[in-house]
Amino acid sequence: MVNTYFQIVDEGAAGGNYLAGPETGGPWVADRQHGGPPNALLVHEAERVAMAGTGRSDLLAVRLAAEFVGPVPVAEVSAEARIVRAARSAVLVEATLRAGGRECLHARVWLVGGRDTAAIAPPLPAPLEPPTGLPPLNMRFPYGDSIEWRTVRGNIDQPGPGVVWARPRLELLAGQPLSGLQRAALIGDSASGISSVLDWSEWSFLNVDLDVHLSRPVIGDWLHMDAATAIGAAGSGLARSTLADVCGPVGSTLQTLVVAPVRAAGR
Repeated sequence: MVNTYFQIVDEGAAGGNYLAGPETGGPWVADRQHGGPPNALLVHEAERVAMAGTGRSDLLAVRLAAEFVGPVPVAEVSAEARIVRAARSAVLVEATLRAGGRECLHARVWLVGGRDTAAIAPPLPAPLEPPTGLPPLNMRFPYGDSIEWRTVRGNIDQPGPGVVWARPRLELLAGQPLSGLQRAALIGDSASGISSVLDWSEWSFLNVDLDVHLSRPVIGDWLHMDAATAIGAAGSGLARSTLADVCGPVGSTLQTLVVAPVRAAGR
């Protein structure tokens, strides 16, 4: 394994070029990325541009709304971002990922201005260590192998809801710690996988979007994800999860799924 999901080729004021490593690869097609790494990369780009464009260091990214408009290849990609709105209380950034000149992924990221609201927030409990001795998750593809999974309930080969602890073994970019929303996007796009209700060898259930909401900063390296999938009768489904860290609930995710036989898979 390399030590990062992406290598920086170059970065400018409004965007950058990045080389995707093999560990970004997804479950159905070897040369297409899992949704987690590119979503985390666009959060990185949005945070970087927001802070550079406003000159502020107090901004906290709390919401991602991402939409796949095409497959993301395991190859060099370019990301760009622009500030849509910059107010004292919050900043909205729009980001786009391209490969070979073709748009792959759109995202909108909200960042809020930091202020002390501890007096009105419930106190957090003391951090708890994720339990050890739990079985791994049977994600036998590059991205899946790049995450340390501790399975509380369910598994990939056990249809139905799933509960896991997870943390990435790799950095997103060399020497740059994951922000809370980057971590939530990287892990949260796996909700449909850990709660799959269909046979992976017969059905694909690609998500066309990913929504992530955080209520506060993420504490620690681990995320706890409690996920469930519902499949409809018209070719679609919905995967949702509740996210927690070592101090308790911290956010949620939603994914719209397109359900099709494996031979028809492809974004």
